[in-house]
Amino acid sequence: MTFPIGTKNLPTAVGCKLRCLGISLIFVSTLRIDTVTAETLQVGPQRSLKTPSAAAASAKAGNIIEIDAGVYENDYSTWSQDSLTIRGTGGIVHMKSNGLIPNGKAIWIIRGGNTAIENVEFSGAKVEDKNGAGIRHERGHLRLRNTFFHDNEFSILTGSAPDSSLYIESSRIWNQKRDNTFSHGIYVGALERFTIRDSHIMGTDQGHQIKSRALENHIAFNKIEDSLQGNSSRLIDLPNCGLSYVVGNTMFKARMTENISAIGYGAEGCGDRSDRQRQLYVVKNKFVNEASRGILVNNHVAAGVRVANNWLIGRGVFLKGSGKESDNVQIPLALGYENHASPPSGIQAKKK
Repeated sequence: MTFPIGTKNLPTAVGCKLRCLGISLIFVSTLRIDTVTAETLQVGPQRSLKTPSAAAASAKAGNIIEIDAGVYENDYSTWSQDSLTIRGTGGIVHMKSNGLIPNGKAIWIIRGGNTAIENVEFSGAKVEDKNGAGIRHERGHLRLRNTFFHDNEFSILTGSAPDSSLYIESSRIWNQKRDNTFSHGIYVGALERFTIRDSHIMGTDQGHQIKSRALENHIAFNKIEDSLQGNSSRLIDLPNCGLSYVVGNTMFKARMTENISAIGYGAEGCGDRSDRQRQLYVVKNKFVNEASRGILVNNHVAAGVRVANNWLIGRGVFLKGSGKESDNVQIPLALGYENHASPPSGIQAKKK
């Protein structure tokens, strides 16, 4: 879509940061563990290692785990080795859970210092305390690419290790639900950094689509939405602030939403965060709001919040609370609803 202006009217340092964001994220996505000398373990029904859990029990630091495509049912693993690459080959590997997970946490538990996971699907995660996840990320730097989480209590649930990070690229997180309570699509603890880009987050029941307590957040170029009859709370919740960039996303709130705020900032307090970690930049996003009221950014604290170059299609305001707004555009829902499109030529948009 075409936005009203570029980032040229932002402060120089911020504008550069946002213009370079896509480049920096692409660079991070190219990082891979050196595989020149790494040993490869092959997993599959016709291999000596029949299941991912068998590979997890025998893997060594630096191994590549290649899993043949197929469904692996009720197979649960803890990956504690450092510098692992785990990937599906020949298609998607589906880690499917039925019933309660015996480890009480997740289909896969990640404890290694540096782990990359590609081409894996996780579904059906449930545990007795209702905090079951496709992946429980307890420590280390975890990178996910082309992963698919659906119909779990949580997709990804992390710890709060300040020397750890989570990076998600080109993935889908759909339809997280817990019985008789709310869920969150992605729940990130107080990590050093959380990044999600080029991904689709949809259909979380009652809770937030993305909730992150990370010290730094990069949320860019995603589609984050309620389902058409959805009832989620915020699309993005950053309850403890964090230096945060929300850039180039398409966001949708359904008529039955549980919370009229698309993005919440500082709702649970940010007293332990530095001045640098109390900054939020929301730039070049498109927010389609089907509800009768809406707020793109609800800022609950004294913090440096900038909301610029965004579209709001439907009713609502761009910013509640302290901060600066510039060059945002709002149009009625009826004029921009189809395909969540930009206003057609000749339509007069309201510039704010």
